[in-house]
This record gives sequence, structure tokens and C-alpha cells, in this order.
Amino acid sequence: MKKRTRRILFYFSVLMFVLVGWLVLLFALGYKYDFVQNKFFKTGSFEIKTNASAQVYINDELAGSTSFLGDSYSKGRLLPRTYNIRVDSEGYQSWRKLIKIEAGFLSSFPKVVLMPQNFDEELVASSSLANIINREFDKEHSLAIVGNRQKTETINLKNGEKEILKQSPIPVTSVGPKITTPNYIISPDENKNLWFTDHEIWIKWIKDSRYQPYMLAGDEELVTRFSQKISDAQWYKDSEHLIVNAGGVLEFVEIDGRDGINIFDITTISGPFYYDRDMDAIFKFEGNKLLRIDLK
Repeated sequence: MKKRTRRILFYFSVLMFVLVGWLVLLFALGYKYDFVQNKFFKTGSFEIKTNASAQVYINDELAGSTSFLGDSYSKGRLLPRTYNIRVDSEGYQSWRKLIKIEAGFLSSFPKVVLMPQNFDEELVASSSLANIINREFDKEHSLAIVGNRQKTETINLKNGEKEILKQSPIPVTSVGPKITTPNYIISPDENKNLWFTDHEIWIKWIKDSRYQPYMLAGDEELVTRFSQKISDAQWYKDSEHLIVNAGGVLEFVEIDGRDGINIFDITTISGPFYYDRDMDAIFKFEGNKLLRIDLK
């Protein structure tokens, strides 16, 4: 081999070593080449934790499944842009979100809740009263209360036992979480306040949030607007979702407003409802029947 050839091979090897080393360093630092803009960008990532095993789609292409332990999924080395994320699980309604990936940052969605496509409504008990004019819930005593002009009957939410009251009915307490001030309903974790108008739902943070989306104490945010009138709204047990009666439809509403919110239909409703966090169940009236819907 001639001396000139050896020199060319040596310089070529050095050049390739520097080039490959530079590319490896960029990869290690989290950079990726964008063939659309023809330049390197620092990548970002996202993670999702759900209440059920599911498949995760990115821009309508299957990206993977949640892990067996913890039902979580994470994806890294994504170029900074907005991605259409869909989480599907058989028998559940799809969760969708436009997730904005930022360079060098992790977008976390730690409390994704999937709702079933269909809910079973279990009969708790049927009232023996006729011409019922009053239907309420007594949260403190775990009772449903129905009454006509002559009598009042209570139904135990746990076992369906009924009792006719000969005297005036016991005082009915709030069916939702405790109310700190008029119109404010505190969350189970006591970090947020909920209030609603005829068509809007608002949240105010009492304490700084410890996970994304990060909010500061005193921050207020409009969760959503409904075209139908809102009759009631109650906190779900995780303090990150609401159960709302809007126009006679019971809705499951997330409060994470990043790039849109997910709203799942639960059932139709014609009267008051009560969500019991300990039983993770919704109670509602249909005529003289008291029905239970399990959310587990």
C-alpha cells in the first residue's frame, strides 16, 4: 500500500471517529435529527398512568402497552411538537389528549381514569311509598330518603334496608364533600375547591400541586362549559375528576385542562345523585327505585 493511500485512510478514519463520536454524544445528550426541518433538536418525553391495562397510540399508530405492574407507559426521545395520544382498553371508552412535547422536559399524566363503555345499574331497593314528591340523600347516615305528603321512608345505601318514619324526617346533610364556604366544595385531598354556575365548572387551588399540571395556591381555572344546565357536581375519589349532572346526563369529567379535557358519559338521570367515595359507587333514583352504579 502506498504512503499516500495510507495517509488518506488514516485521515478518513480520524474523520469518521470524530463524526461518530459527535453523533453518539448528541444521542446521549438527548438530541435527535428532524428530517422535516433538517436540524438536530433536543427531545422530550411523556408518561401516562392509568387505572386499567391499555394500549397507547401515538398519532394513530400503536406505540405500546401499559406495564403489567402499575399500568403505566412512558415514551422518550420524541421531537418537540404536539402528538395525538390515544389510550384504548377493551370495554372502556377511549382517552384522548393532544400532548405538547417540549425539548428536555417530561410531560406527565399520572391519574388517567378510563371509564367503561357500559355501566350496570343494580337495584338497591324499591320504595313502598306512592305519589313520591321528595327524593334526597343523607350522606352522614348513608341513606336515601323518599317521601310523600303523609310518610317518609329511608333506604340504607349499603344493604337496602328500608324504614318508615312516623315522625318528621331526619335532617338531610349535604350529599357531596363538606362545604367550606357557600358554593365551594372541597376536594377529598383538601387541595382544591370546586364551584359551578348554571353552565360552567371552576376549580380554585388551595395548596400548590405536587404533580403535573403544576398549579399554585390561589390559581383558578375554568374546567369546562356545558350547553345544558348543570344541576350538581361532586368530586371523584382521586380529586382529579368530577361527576357532573348536566342536562340530565351524568358525566365523568377530568380537570386536567392541558390540550383539552376528556368527558365520559355514565348514564341518564332524572333526579338527584350521590357518589360515595368509600364504595366507589353512584346512587340515583328512577321513579320509586334506588339504583347503584359501581365505578370500580
